Parts: sequence; structure tokens; C-alpha cells
Amino acid sequence: MVHRDRHDIVIEILRKTSSRAYSKTLIMSNVGLSYAQVQKYLRKLLEEGLIEANSERSYKTTKKGLEFLEKCSQCILFKWDK
Repeated sequence: MVHRDRHDIVIEILRKTSSRAYSKTLIMSNVGLSYAQVQKYLRKLLEEGLIEANSERSYKTTKKGLEFLEKCSQCILFKWDK
């Protein structure tokens, strides 16, 4: 298993939910998180306004989240290992 830091996990969640809304279960399986981990990350991303929850309890990246992804892609360190 590859160790990922918080930044990598946040980026992965935001990328997954940028194209369409994902349920908590789909985020867990696609990003490879436990239930406790996904709860913690979704709570923080909601608090920061980077994702939003819809009425079906699915999550989607907000405009602020997309701007965050764009800024991260411009960072030279973001491309360090690619």
C-alpha cells in the first residue's frame, strides 16, 4: 500500500467529485478510504466549502473546490513525482 498524505487524499476526492456527484460509499471505494476516514475528510471539505452535499446525500466539488484544484495544478511541487 502506498502512503498518501492528507493533501493527496483531498485532491483525489475533489477530482473524483468534480465530474459528477458521488455517494459516500463510492468515494470510499474509489479513493480507498475507511468509513471513519471518509467521514473526517468529507466533514472538513464541507466546512471549507470545497464540496457540497445534495439532497440524495451525494457529494460534488464546488466552484471553490475547482479553483483549489486549479491552484494546486499550478504548483511546481504538485508535479514533483510525475
